[in-house]
Amino acid sequence: MKVLYALLVGINEYQAAVQNLNGCVNDVEAAEAHLRATLAPGVRLEALILRNGEATREAVIAAFRSHLGQAGPDDVALFWFSGHGSDAEAPDWAEGLEASGRVQTLVCADSRTDGVPDLWDKELAVLIDELKTRRITVVLDSCHSAGASRDPVFPIRVVQYSAGPRSADSFLPGTIERAMAVPPMRHIELAACEASRTAEEMPLDGVWRGVFSWALLEARNRLGSTATHHELLQAVQARLAVRQAPQESSLRCADPEQLDQPFLGGTVVAPRSGIVMRYTHDGWAIDAGTVHGLPVGGGLRVGVHDDAGYEAEIVEVRSTDSLVEPAGGWEPDRDHQFPVVMTSVPLPRTAVAVAGVDPAEVADLTAAIGRSPHLRVAAPGETVDVRVTLAADGNLVITDRRAERYAEWAYEGGERVTRVVQALEHIARWLLIWRLENPVPGLRSPIRIEVVDPRTDEPLPTDGRGEYVLSYTPGERDWEPPKIRIRLRNTGTVRLFCVLLDLTPRFQSSPTLFEGDFIEPGVTVYSRDRRRIGVRLPGDVPVEPGAYARDRLKLFAAEQRFSTRPYLLPLLGRRFTYRKGLGFQDLLDRLGGRVHRDLFDAELGVAYDWTTTEAVIKTIVP
Repeated sequence: MKVLYALLVGINEYQAAVQNLNGCVNDVEAAEAHLRATLAPGVRLEALILRNGEATREAVIAAFRSHLGQAGPDDVALFWFSGHGSDAEAPDWAEGLEASGRVQTLVCADSRTDGVPDLWDKELAVLIDELKTRRITVVLDSCHSAGASRDPVFPIRVVQYSAGPRSADSFLPGTIERAMAVPPMRHIELAACEASRTAEEMPLDGVWRGVFSWALLEARNRLGSTATHHELLQAVQARLAVRQAPQESSLRCADPEQLDQPFLGGTVVAPRSGIVMRYTHDGWAIDAGTVHGLPVGGGLRVGVHDDAGYEAEIVEVRSTDSLVEPAGGWEPDRDHQFPVVMTSVPLPRTAVAVAGVDPAEVADLTAAIGRSPHLRVAAPGETVDVRVTLAADGNLVITDRRAERYAEWAYEGGERVTRVVQALEHIARWLLIWRLENPVPGLRSPIRIEVVDPRTDEPLPTDGRGEYVLSYTPGERDWEPPKIRIRLRNTGTVRLFCVLLDLTPRFQSSPTLFEGDFIEPGVTVYSRDRRRIGVRLPGDVPVEPGAYARDRLKLFAAEQRFSTRPYLLPLLGRRFTYRKGLGFQDLLDRLGGRVHRDLFDAELGVAYDWTTTEAVIKTIVP
């Protein structure tokens, strides 16, 4: 029997004078639960978790050797680290090996106390070399940079000062010799951020989590067992963008072909694709919980798949299952099991923070935001989706919580509060569409978005963030925008109705790329009848070196036809006349604390499965 050996290290509490963290232990416990719930047939899991004070430098090294060292040639070894990361000046013997002149380190629970050093990347490489298996995956949810400023709200997983110099005899035996020999890489590494970036944690689904660990498990739950490392990275980046996390996750491997291999070599599979509702000693329950991607909180409902209108409300989300109560007077037979799909997903209001020099103006805008069904005023210290600043010069600036500008204009006149709220509601709707997903899809995102070169019809590569980066080229008179083709590939076993939205940098949502049609299993369809698509910067962005913008492609796929009307948005600040849809309620009218039911047919009473996938196109002027 093949064995998956997992060493999971989560450190919230440090002995040294560094900031403690909140979500690292939750990260590794969630990872262990995911692995245990998703083992492939014929695979045994041997997991060891080191929490907080258990994860000293010597304990981590010893566990690496004693636990992961058991993995034979056909087994899989996984090392998962969630905690502080740092760096150090590269010593003389590492000169020329690091482009930045610095090395990356993992901060163990007792690092920087009583002369105990960090665990350097060069030492981790020695430990990896000692393993007998070549099927090695390393997941690092920590910062790999020095001197980075801390986030004012959320902890950054980097210590404020770099690791100091070390004597040669303080390294693991063989570290210096191995580094100077520069042997090839043996493992696959998924890291929360690049060496010069920071990783952060925040409350997610009701608990503190590392954003990268959360996004990786969420992506794997949704994409399923066939998802490749490349596809996982793309999905992770989409989730980081949705959460406005500034980090840029990275993927490194020895062989480029590993990018197209599934996570952990196929030793884990997706959670069961079909959710079943059955009667238990606790009452009615479904076999899906937080480990499968369900968020903690109210507003979730399931409906009996392909049946007439029977629904149940989720009343308690647990680790591997959830308790439900049949709704609408339904009294199901306790001797039966019912296949169900998600029919309602909670849509929280967008949290807005307001600042300005005039207290009266701030109070007026704050009150107006509080009256909006789409918005709410952010509480002190909580996640902020959008910030509004009323400047002294009469200008208004709307930014995300990272201060990236969304919009700016002069706000003179008596309608300024109304205009601001309208703009905020527009942005809230756009963000909702980008974030909307089925937490537990049975379809497992079998539709792939492929961006291809129109000259060769070959798929274009993505960068380290999982984004397609397209460049303007100099023309005879002006810069020429890049051109692409987009195609959709159904990799599943059922035909699906698909809509592909272009969510533009100016908050427009349009289905013109693929307005809605069924795609049969195994079929590949080009958007816009295979015509070339020009990708341009927004009209208000000058085409000059250094300029860039991102378009986010969002695909919705479902077992039955649905209306595109709820997902239409004009450019920010413009009016829009909706075309007549298919009779579904408008998603945009149910923001705030209400629920999404667009994929539950109100007339026929039939619940059907749906899923989403994303891709990001970054257009630059070199």
